[in-house]
Amino acid sequence: MYTERKIHTGFVGTLFVIAAVLLFLFHTRPAQKELNGLKMQAQVLSQELAGLQEKRSQLTAQGTLTEVEQKELDRKIPLALEQDQIVLDIEKMSKSADVSFNALTFNLDQNTLLPTVTISASFQGTSTNIMRFLKALEVNPRKFVIRDAGVTRTESVEGLDIVNLNVTFQSFFRPSPSRG
Repeated sequence: MYTERKIHTGFVGTLFVIAAVLLFLFHTRPAQKELNGLKMQAQVLSQELAGLQEKRSQLTAQGTLTEVEQKELDRKIPLALEQDQIVLDIEKMSKSADVSFNALTFNLDQNTLLPTVTISASFQGTSTNIMRFLKALEVNPRKFVIRDAGVTRTESVEGLDIVNLNVTFQSFFRPSPSRG
């Protein structure tokens, strides 16, 4: 009798573990699909930005930009680096998406045709709010381009799964004419 109960208990425990694993996989699959979709959108935006950079370099090589092209360039890529504005933009987007803004680091690369600021940051919130934040980041007028994003599930609070987002993205700027 004792051995039957032990086998039965082990079998039931195994079923619970399998059910928990399946539940976890089905629960995270939609978030993974949405993250993959966002990565594809980021690649498209990156290609669009590369096209703009190519067009800019061609027009600069010719030495002429029409007034309309100059205004379009000014709208898409700011003149000079404004780190304070970048931080304010990120904070504003995180607040509107109801996501906690935990950490931020900058890395400046001026050795390219179009200088970039690489930004690494971490955020925390529900998976829905994190996705809303990533979408806001992608459509920001400063042309943030997401390079890497990682999401980890941390805890559950009042039935809501809280996740951490570690993201690396770039913001572009043009050197001001007064600096050369």
